[in-house]
Amino acid sequence: MNYSNQKPQKPCLICGQTDWEFLYPAKDYLHDLEGDFSLWECDECGFVHTMPQLVGEDIEVYYPEDYVAYSEDVSQEEKAVAKWDRERGVARRCNFAIKSTGKSTGKVLDVGCASGNFLKGMQDRGWDAFGVEPSAYASKYANEVLGLDVKHGYLVDGLFEDDFFDLVMLWDVFEHLEDPETSLEVMRKIIKPGGTLLLSLPNSKSWDRHYFKEAWCGWDVPRHYYAYNPELLQRLVERHGFKKKLLKSFTGRHGSAALSFDYRHKIMGKSQAQRERFQNFFNSYFFRLLSYPFYFLSDRLNRSANMTMVFTKDEA
Repeated sequence: MNYSNQKPQKPCLICGQTDWEFLYPAKDYLHDLEGDFSLWECDECGFVHTMPQLVGEDIEVYYPEDYVAYSEDVSQEEKAVAKWDRERGVARRCNFAIKSTGKSTGKVLDVGCASGNFLKGMQDRGWDAFGVEPSAYASKYANEVLGLDVKHGYLVDGLFEDDFFDLVMLWDVFEHLEDPETSLEVMRKIIKPGGTLLLSLPNSKSWDRHYFKEAWCGWDVPRHYYAYNPELLQRLVERHGFKKKLLKSFTGRHGSAALSFDYRHKIMGKSQAQRERFQNFFNSYFFRLLSYPFYFLSDRLNRSANMTMVFTKDEA
């Protein structure tokens, strides 16, 4: 079915305007599952909306068991270099999250925790760790293999006590929320006064977005309902009793670019062998070293493919 002419019918989530401009046609380039989608940009503020927004069983199809977030425990990684890289990634995220709270320990909730690697990292660092994950496969893995306390389902009102958590974190999850305002209200209730909300997600103001255009992996339709930039995200979150504390770019830059190049090459019709040769070169130590100055600069200017924003809940 062709969805490219389905314009959003609801007002912009950020500014309330109803004028939408067609941006790009879109497909699921991650798993190559069927479906034609489209991206629309608000004429007023630049907020990007995926159409259509699938829900229930229709969207669950796009989260197969080999979805990239459902990775096994880092300790099971067979290749030494890959294991080191994943361990470093978990450590960087966990250490950043802990530092952002100003606490050495406390209660943490990982919303959309997938198979639990980051949540396990927080638990190993002395935090009382809880998770919520809609995938039955991933939540079962987190509970049974990693021994975590993960609820299967979605974050809804009443799932946890009010003023319970010191930290709620969403790593590459907020853009997957169909109704982010309701989710923000739930998170406001369960975070302690002065507590921390951490959101890490694609940055639609990134250089990658403008360079790769329709091939940018940050669109990731239909799993991503919306695309945010720092200013728009701040406007939305601060409407719900939070205050921005920090914006930092430090995760997934090279991996995001590699994926976007692969999507571009798919669109161009390159063969699997051609794509693999390019990926081998792009992911080589030589090219990683060569590209480091670009990532260093894009991080400092917050123009990397991904952004992490830290908010605190109002004390009152």
